[in-house]
Amino acid sequence: MILVVCTGNICRSPMVEAMLRHRLTAAGLTGDAWAVSSAGTLGWGDAPMTDESAAVLREHGVVPHAHTSRRLSADMLDASDVVLGMTREHIWGVTARSAAAEPRAFVLGELARLGAKAGPRRPDEPLRDWVARVDALRDARRMARSDDELADPLGEPIETYRKLADRAEDQVTRLVALLAPPAAD
Repeated sequence: MILVVCTGNICRSPMVEAMLRHRLTAAGLTGDAWAVSSAGTLGWGDAPMTDESAAVLREHGVVPHAHTSRRLSADMLDASDVVLGMTREHIWGVTARSAAAEPRAFVLGELARLGAKAGPRRPDEPLRDWVARVDALRDARRMARSDDELADPLGEPIETYRKLADRAEDQVTRLVALLAPPAAD
């Protein structure tokens, strides 16, 4: 299972959740092992995805899902094979709730970048094992770079959401290409 984390769980994480689910399905990665969900370090009490997030998803050819904001919990983290934060602060919030999740928690851009160095997931390799291979490439500080992050667009004009969606789509596309093993000949 893949868990996407941001702050309020109304802009970035539901947008990336929908993009990731869309791309994984298109790549043939379906079923419980490839389930995608999202949560927020604060969570905004049953709030829907913002209208701007839903609009830019449609512009990217992704159907927005019925979304309700929820607060991140240790149980969610412990059940996840990989946790994708939008910023380093989200990763710190993850590790504060579950130290066990630390080796599986990455900023989205960081996992796409380091995953390219680790190489694609092998066809028979469980997601958690591939994530462990990628984790082995991080230094002891486990610090993502600032250019791996996706800034919060809340309160900004829709053009800010569009720029965020373009960056998120690039990161998601690169990640899914690493997760989907090549077809056997």
